[in-house]
Amino acid sequence: MKLLSSLNIFQRGLETHLFKKFLRNFIFCITICVLIVFLAEFVELLRRTSENPNITSIFYVIYLALLKITESIAFIIPIGFFVTTMWTCRSFNKHREMVIIQNTGLHSFRILYPFIFFTILFCAIYFVILNPMFSHATNSYQKIEQEVFRGKLSKTSISKSGIWLRQGSENNKIVIKSANFIPEKSLFKDATFFIFTKKNTFTERIDVESARLEENFWILKKATINKPNKKVVKIDEYTLKTNLSIKKIEDSFLDPQSLSIWKIPSFIELLKESGFSATKHQIYLYKTIFLPLYLIGLILIAGSFTIKFTKTNTKKYFLILMGAVTGFLIHVLSETIYSLGIANKLPFWNVLVASIAPSFITILIGGFLVIHFERTN
Repeated sequence: MKLLSSLNIFQRGLETHLFKKFLRNFIFCITICVLIVFLAEFVELLRRTSENPNITSIFYVIYLALLKITESIAFIIPIGFFVTTMWTCRSFNKHREMVIIQNTGLHSFRILYPFIFFTILFCAIYFVILNPMFSHATNSYQKIEQEVFRGKLSKTSISKSGIWLRQGSENNKIVIKSANFIPEKSLFKDATFFIFTKKNTFTERIDVESARLEENFWILKKATINKPNKKVVKIDEYTLKTNLSIKKIEDSFLDPQSLSIWKIPSFIELLKESGFSATKHQIYLYKTIFLPLYLIGLILIAGSFTIKFTKTNTKKYFLILMGAVTGFLIHVLSETIYSLGIANKLPFWNVLVASIAPSFITILIGGFLVIHFERTN
């Protein structure tokens, strides 16, 4: 805190005091939220692992729960900032400290300034340190979940060398490599199918000019079939059974939360080059980049309902309730816009509107409410 004073970030000792109070309350609030989520995930994982004979250690379940809570961080952070702001402002009003603060000539925006500065500081740490850590943990959990809980499912990966798919059945395993994908035709260009037995013994290789994915079947055009110790066979059209679909393939790509925001741009380029939709990853990236604006908007909304001193408990609890309801509605609106964007249901500028609009709407509503309560009180 001495560093903050030496940098003259806060012009008064009062602002430093507000910053320290907000920091303590935020740490406490986030800790409580994380513990609640951890306990919920731990109980759920205990139930799921009880059916799995390969998992017997309680410490491994704890490890999985710690990995899984990182998926909820994006949900916990806004709640933490909103609740902390309401709690901090209300605690200053409890003993009429806020009345004294406002009598010094500070208006509401200035009182909330230390909270906003903390938000910017937190987001900088989140982007540089926390997000890469949480994304790595989320990625680790998703890999474990796929292998331990879901069994051997079809897997998909994408890299500069092309698109790699894997499908499994009762009889064999097939690894598929394709140079490119044409989504309009569900067509994979210049593909190679490597077929193995369940015991990983290679049985044949099929090189095709194109492979079209139909329901339960691959339709292979101009196929060249190579089997060990047998002559090469060329066929104009060949069919293979499959349990894959375009939706399954797209869903099996890395979830945006399992990628650091520093790695998402290159992954988006790979998706586009391969012909797959990158909308979900683009929206997540921009949404994360504009997270500071969204959090500042939540601080303004929460502060506007609790920063002013109220003479009666009825009005105090009414304002707290209205603040909570407003915060909940903002969250619902944001998630609705986000979901519509992923589904490509927005009428124009789908990616930008879905990722940026919630932040700007929140900060505009927050600013309006702060000015409104400043004038009416």
